[in-house]
Amino acid sequence: MELFERHKILQSENECTIILYLHPFATEFAAELGHEGKRKDLQESAKKYVQTRYPNIKNATIKVVSGLLLVSSFSFAKGEVEVSAHEADFNMTYLYFGNTSSYIKQIDRTNGNLNLVSPSFFDIQADGSLKLTSQVSSTLVTEMHNRGIKVVPFLSNHWDRNIGRAALANREQLATQIANAISQYDLDGVQVDIENVTDTDQSNYTDLVRLLREKIPANKEVSVAVAANPYGWNKGWHGSYNYKELAKYSSYLMIMGYDESFQGSPEGPVASLDFVEGSIKYALGEGVPPEKIVLGVPFYGRYWKKGEDYGGYGISNIRVNELMDKYKSTVTYDEQKQSPKLTIEVKSTDSKTTIAGRTLTEGTYYVWFEDARSIKAKVDLVHKYNLKGTGSWSLGQEDPAIWENYKTWMLTHSDVTPNGDYSTGSEDTTSSSERTYIVRGGDTLSGIAKSNGITVDQLKQFNSLTADSIYIGQLLYLTPNQENTTIQIPNTEIPTNHGQIVGRLTLKKDTPLVKRQPNGSFITYKMLKKGEVINVYGVLGNRYDVGGGYYIKQASEMSLHIGRLLIKDQEILYKPDGSFHRYLKKGEALRVYTFDQQKYDVGGGYFVKPTRNVSFYEGFIRPKANIPLYNPSGKVHRMIQQNELVRVYSIDRDRFYVGGGYYIVNNRAKLTFIRH
Repeated sequence: MELFERHKILQSENECTIILYLHPFATEFAAELGHEGKRKDLQESAKKYVQTRYPNIKNATIKVVSGLLLVSSFSFAKGEVEVSAHEADFNMTYLYFGNTSSYIKQIDRTNGNLNLVSPSFFDIQADGSLKLTSQVSSTLVTEMHNRGIKVVPFLSNHWDRNIGRAALANREQLATQIANAISQYDLDGVQVDIENVTDTDQSNYTDLVRLLREKIPANKEVSVAVAANPYGWNKGWHGSYNYKELAKYSSYLMIMGYDESFQGSPEGPVASLDFVEGSIKYALGEGVPPEKIVLGVPFYGRYWKKGEDYGGYGISNIRVNELMDKYKSTVTYDEQKQSPKLTIEVKSTDSKTTIAGRTLTEGTYYVWFEDARSIKAKVDLVHKYNLKGTGSWSLGQEDPAIWENYKTWMLTHSDVTPNGDYSTGSEDTTSSSERTYIVRGGDTLSGIAKSNGITVDQLKQFNSLTADSIYIGQLLYLTPNQENTTIQIPNTEIPTNHGQIVGRLTLKKDTPLVKRQPNGSFITYKMLKKGEVINVYGVLGNRYDVGGGYYIKQASEMSLHIGRLLIKDQEILYKPDGSFHRYLKKGEALRVYTFDQQKYDVGGGYFVKPTRNVSFYEGFIRPKANIPLYNPSGKVHRMIQQNELVRVYSIDRDRFYVGGGYYIVNNRAKLTFIRH
């Protein structure tokens, strides 16, 4: 168990203070600080905690808190304690596609990198009792034990909710049957892999694991495969896992860090780095000790055919190499996602390839898969968060070349250092004027607000929350801060009264496009390229709303213009100091970033004065069908033809004003507004 359950850094101009919060079950330190030895132990543990997570901090003041009580305060200097390098010596894999003979061959080619295998020995009958599969093999068990490898079958309902619930309802008998099978076949434990039950089954799920731990000898393993959950979902399938309670009864939790994209989903990686790391952070935030977390990595990819609405079919990594050799192909590596992507062209004259019964026909295919680089990036997270080790689905699908360096990856650090933040938000590094709170079990918004002297509305405003739901491990701001300061769009009322595009954002460097999750957190959806121009519909906190639930965080490497300045006759462009720069020609249209009665800001500090020679406009209307143009009195002046471009000078509620008081009624079904 970790001595400290969380921490916070308060950074001011001249000093750094680190607050460590004692775990509620470790508060005996608070009662025994009168003993010199106990006080020294606490200080050494605190210094080691800090140096492990923040090796770049040279000096700081450490304060240890128990509840609301300050129990110790002392200085810290880098190098006071010796921190040993993290080594991960646990690596397990699942055995699913094959038989005893092929499994032994697959295991032997891993060059001694495995110390546990999990075969598909245990299924579940319709009545919830144990079903031994045809894969049960005493030969496999004996051969593995001869190699020093443990055999821990996984118990699966193969995604069948009814069977999963039958198993949980029959958990007393099922646990006894599993314990007996472990003894009969000389197995080393069991891994529970019941999937697709829901939050309503959570207590029964936990109780099954408790019963297994009770009935199976202590020297045997009881582990649980849990869904990756970077977004903190607590309903549906993800809600069936009570991470904290499961960890109490299990040897470890195996996070299934894959299927971010899946069959039927939009094209994308199986396991991007943010998705995987977010899942680790969630588990840690739920109170699972890092030494009880095994990170599952995929040995497979998924492919989509260009032009088809449905895709995401599975493909073994080893078969990706086959496609590269057989067809015209290119491979790119997404640095943000830390995932490779293969593009292949299958021509009508090419020989055909069949994958899992599906033949690739003529066309372009996109394959997201895993290679040595992407897998190493995931292993690096094991060191970053001091986890127990890795697991994989499933043996035989991998490119055998990864085993050449796998042990080296497991036993050495990468260059990345942990940030110590176990929420799904950003690093808990705040200025001394900001206050934060990490959500715990049983917390409510009203309770948190009341105990911190603020209103629920303020708490929601500070955290851009639109609902009352919160999740364990979530970082909440108790004061206004950079993350929850609402940005302004010049000369624009937000929210708008017309719902149309309010500006155009130009990116000056590659920038993340993020999607908001149901719990209020954000995840990176993809990287937008430098030079892209994006429509903006509004703001949410310090992010621009670009439509469809997607956002871009405000930064200095972007600019937002709100319209154009049309030069109707020759006019002067002024320098920032007010001196003459050049004459603007009739017909020029300059981007406008803000304006007032004295000038139009056209970028870089340059400006144009408002005269009768210039006219500000917001964009154009392009009708999808013939639509009426109304005069100021509200009568139809004429019909505007389909696809005719009409300049818009201002928008108010249901009207686009096109000059002289004439207007077009705002009707999205019949027209498109183009912000210029």
